Amino acid sequence: MEFKTYLVRRLTAMAVTFWGILTLVFLLSRVVPGNPAAVIAGAKATEEQVQRIRAEYGLNDPLHEQYIDFLTDLLLHQRIGQSVATQRPVSVELAQRFPATFELTTTAVVIAVSIGIPLGIASAVYKDEAIDHGSRFVAISGVSVPQFWMAILAQLFFYSYLGLLPSGGRYPDNLAKPVETTGLYLIDTLLAGYPVGFFATLEHLALPAIVLSLGTLAQTTRIMRSSMIETLNTDYIEWSRAHGFRGRIVLLRHALRNAVMPTITAVGLSYGLLLGGSVVVEIVFNIRGLGLFLYNAVITSDFNGILGVTVVFALGYLIVNFLVDVTHTYVDPEIEVGE
Repeated sequence: MEFKTYLVRRLTAMAVTFWGILTLVFLLSRVVPGNPAAVIAGAKATEEQVQRIRAEYGLNDPLHEQYIDFLTDLLLHQRIGQSVATQRPVSVELAQRFPATFELTTTAVVIAVSIGIPLGIASAVYKDEAIDHGSRFVAISGVSVPQFWMAILAQLFFYSYLGLLPSGGRYPDNLAKPVETTGLYLIDTLLAGYPVGFFATLEHLALPAIVLSLGTLAQTTRIMRSSMIETLNTDYIEWSRAHGFRGRIVLLRHALRNAVMPTITAVGLSYGLLLGGSVVVEIVFNIRGLGLFLYNAVITSDFNGILGVTVVFALGYLIVNFLVDVTHTYVDPEIEVGE
């Protein structure tokens, strides 16, 4: 199969998967307990007022009509209705909150890759020595300790006891904000030539990004270690050593090039998952991103808000998955696209 044909098939599969996710979440949002119309109307609203709001939001329409309206608004007009909780268009809420989640997730991935790959290489080179045992401890801790528990411990230690880092938020309340060109405070402060704001953003981002990165860091370290050990035991590495190549050249020029590819693939997929996995971290650290918006949407039975966040999370994961898969297939000639 040619690469272009494979590309078309992957895009088609991604579109079908996205449609299936939208359909499933739409159905779940309509059958879960709760009365969003009563939430909008308030505790003292009469039944007549509740029914009027249900009619306004189309909740009295047949389910198939609600589904068609939902798909039409989403695909043709990029609208997901109005948020029950905030009384604002969901698309506006998503646009304002996405940069916070994207900045947090990207920083977490950078931390995981910057530490995990070197740690995995060192663990493979010095197998069964102290650094290898330490990396195993990091990997096990990263995947076994609950994220909310790590977030609370980080707040207690670095904020309450040491007073080194802020307990939450994205930016100090007493500091002037830069012009929001991208919504990403790290980039906006750099574009504005505002170093004070840049370092203030880093301080607020440090704890939540580190906590969010732990799972991906553990996975990156474990996969890099296993892949490097396997690569170092291959025939061509033994041949390189036998012909007098120095250890560093063999490690960096030959072994690393082949060992790092599975790790990069896993990190790419983890990046897509982290977009949806930031909910707990955003709640604990009070970051006004998609995760916190989703939490409030669930609490208030805001079905439009739940649908909107799910669309972003699902689309983000599918796009990252597609890019990683296609890039890996294109770069590595040994991978067969198959029939």
